[in-house]
Amino acid sequence: MLFGMLSFEEAQALLSAQIVEGRVESVPMSASLQELMGRILAQPVTTESDQPSFDRATMDGYAVHLKEGATRFKVVDTVIAGQQLAGSIEPGQAIRIMTGAPCPSGLTVVPVERTDGGDDEVEIEAAFLLPEKNIAWRGQDAKRGDRVIGAGCRLGPTTLSAAAMAGMEALVCHVPPRIAVVTTGDEIGSTGPASVRNSNGPLLGALCSALAVPVERRHALDKEDHLRQVLHESMGAADIVVTVGGVSMGTRDLVPGMARELGFEPIFHHVAMKPGKPLFFARHPDGTFFIGLPGNPVSVLVTAHLFLAPLIGRFMGDWRPRSFAMPLVRDHAYPGKRRLFLPARLEDGGVGTIDWNGSGDFYAAAYADGLIDLEPSSSWKAGDPVRFLPFLGHTPGETGLRPGYDATEGDCC
Repeated sequence: MLFGMLSFEEAQALLSAQIVEGRVESVPMSASLQELMGRILAQPVTTESDQPSFDRATMDGYAVHLKEGATRFKVVDTVIAGQQLAGSIEPGQAIRIMTGAPCPSGLTVVPVERTDGGDDEVEIEAAFLLPEKNIAWRGQDAKRGDRVIGAGCRLGPTTLSAAAMAGMEALVCHVPPRIAVVTTGDEIGSTGPASVRNSNGPLLGALCSALAVPVERRHALDKEDHLRQVLHESMGAADIVVTVGGVSMGTRDLVPGMARELGFEPIFHHVAMKPGKPLFFARHPDGTFFIGLPGNPVSVLVTAHLFLAPLIGRFMGDWRPRSFAMPLVRDHAYPGKRRLFLPARLEDGGVGTIDWNGSGDFYAAAYADGLIDLEPSSSWKAGDPVRFLPFLGHTPGETGLRPGYDATEGDCC
């Protein structure tokens, strides 16, 4: 069966039209960080109490009950974080107070460096005797019941900390789909002068791990019996079967035909994009998805971000990677006829294109921070906006060394 080439938008629309029945589960905050990191919230997080839950001092110093004309105050007590002052403070009196300690109402806090540091009495610079200073007021950050993290948010260090601060004991998260990655090809991992190292398996495995998605990796030879066996085993243990290689028009490109033999119904094959044109997408009547990625490493990187990641996100509340409008730092022209997703690097003032040698040049991609989306037969001036999609699981600026460049000149991480 032959499929006509779709535009990128048409292929994306077909992917988005797939009906996916996701599941959710409650994950205790006491679970391991490995179980929580990277999960997608299915329900928002709301605060159990006001934050702060009391008026608190924001610095070490003295909490003072102001008295007209007074600059010297009697020190009557000390309050540290976690303690509550018993009694009241009269005008002309002060208490020594520590950062985070509850501050009695009607007082102002003066930093210790604006005083003489006295124990029984304290002299304070007059210019700093101002009402209600250096106090974080109850509920100024959030009121009880406020929504502080929205559904669809990916959990990370800051959001997990915010959930803990909100008083959550468990978080309702989407259950991620199970992924089976099958790299294909006799040349992959073999020995000899024409062998090719398996770099795509680690790439996809790491990408799934960055998304907190369980993944199993297998390899299939370019032999029908072996490919059939590996794909059949993968179907039984996965919600999404991802293959690498074998989806183009060569005599050993067996994957689309084998997917059909195993009952998968093709949705599209070939997308007008570069790299990644031979992309194959299908679905089994039992609901299992099949996505066949081209074998060149940058093609895998691009199609995994643009198709596999959004497909994974369909199981998790329609999450998808976000792109951003960024200015180009240099002029650029693209005369090609297919939509180009080009590895690019964040630089001061915007994003810069990277010279590359096509979809097999993964070293160029390893020097990048993400992809920019370039329309066919177009040109851009420095400062023109382009869409930039950051690489998943990647920290901007922490890139590989571009071959031919000296790390001492600032080209490496």
